[in-house]
Amino acid sequence: MEYPKLRPVEIFPVEVTGQKLLCIRDPIGITEKLVFVPYQLLDALRLFDGHHSLRDIQAEFARRHRTALFIEHLEGVVKELDAHVLLEGERFNSFVENLRGEFSNSSLRKATLAGRSYEGAPGALRAQLEGFFLAEGGPNGLPGRQERDVLKGAVIPHIDFGRGGPCFAWAYKEIVESSSARVFILLGTSHHPTGEAFTLTRKDFETPLGVLKTERPFVETLMKATGGRFIKGEFAHRAEHSIELQAVFLQYLFGGRQDVSIVPILCSSFREALQNGSSPGDLTEVKDFLEVLKETVSTYPKKTCVIASADLSHVGPRFGDPFYADQERLSTIAQEDTATIRFIEAVDAKGFFADVQRDGDKRKICGLTPIYALLKVIRASKGRLMKYGQWPDPMGMVSFASICFY
Repeated sequence: MEYPKLRPVEIFPVEVTGQKLLCIRDPIGITEKLVFVPYQLLDALRLFDGHHSLRDIQAEFARRHRTALFIEHLEGVVKELDAHVLLEGERFNSFVENLRGEFSNSSLRKATLAGRSYEGAPGALRAQLEGFFLAEGGPNGLPGRQERDVLKGAVIPHIDFGRGGPCFAWAYKEIVESSSARVFILLGTSHHPTGEAFTLTRKDFETPLGVLKTERPFVETLMKATGGRFIKGEFAHRAEHSIELQAVFLQYLFGGRQDVSIVPILCSSFREALQNGSSPGDLTEVKDFLEVLKETVSTYPKKTCVIASADLSHVGPRFGDPFYADQERLSTIAQEDTATIRFIEAVDAKGFFADVQRDGDKRKICGLTPIYALLKVIRASKGRLMKYGQWPDPMGMVSFASICFY
């Protein structure tokens, strides 16, 4: 630990009992522990790169701030970060190796957010989810019986339930009432690189309401057609929340049915295409996988529904911006999001990506990849915005929407 190196973590300012601190968080969920350090240590943390020794960091801090940073204080920060596997090194490598072994040997993808991002007890969870349909901002009614069979898919948020639950409910009410699908293709946002554009898993998904089965024949078809390459990074599914949240809602709605299943697919970043001005369709692995997925959806003997688990804009200091998400900026973001949503409603994958690419993805559209994949795969002629929402935190606002396709 003489040359500490931070893992790819989130560092963002918070205020606790009037004190300005930095919160250090693992975005991929290897550890759930949040570490808080004084805000003044930001410049020191920037030097936790594996190339600067503790003495180097101490000297640079003194040069910049004209005040001493005691080596004992610095060593204490390093010790705490290492204890919670937020630093690269032997402890982290050993910890992850054990997690990989546990995950590989289990047939279940265990619920990681129960009791944290949503209620962990079955009764309380059912009440929570039911409440979203009736809450302010929700669809103002529980799902009824199926009246039509016209829905082909939906974009649904993956923000935590406490901030966006009623928006989820709009799409799920429509799914129950307008689709007879029994296999749900879940295109989740992968918040951490997996090494491949898409990542499959055969594992069933555990929820507090029971286990939601994965449609293994569908997954095996995809694997056979793509040479098995898209399951190598399966460990990424372990702590990724974007599919877990949809699994919880589906189990709540269809938990008594044995013929309902999912196809979990994580979608990685299109950063390369965004930066070089190309299209995702120019990337061979993207083009080939989506063609296989589209063909499998269209020929599969069971009726399917495609869901993109996707949020929209992420703006503010927490997401790397040098400004706060004030009311004026929220209004601007809403206007820009509305323009982007028009391409989604038109089922225009090319136009949607070009719209995001136009300004270098300055809004940081979190669901870019799964929305694009849905638009390329789904056999729909039109989409309809059901509900748009924003979580208006000045430090880091997030926008999201439910959009259904017919």
